[in-house]
Amino acid sequence: MRVSKVADPLRELVGQMRELDAVARLEQNALLVVADQIDREHEHRMEQQSYELRRAFCRYMGGVIDDYKHGMKRKRLRK
Repeated sequence: MRVSKVADPLRELVGQMRELDAVARLEQNALLVVADQIDREHEHRMEQQSYELRRAFCRYMGGVIDDYKHGMKRKRLRK
């Protein structure tokens, strides 16, 4: 089963517009609906990324503090 993408409705609309000469207002409204979907998806992903970044930072700092309490010094890995 194919997972639906955010931009699929836009692709469908473009396909329909090629076949039919649609009314301009209808096209604009459909594009606005797609733009709203893209905005919602983007906002959701940015919130999730913020949560994961904050969680990773707290986990890292917790490890640094734990090492400090045990008298260990973290060394930077050189590549």
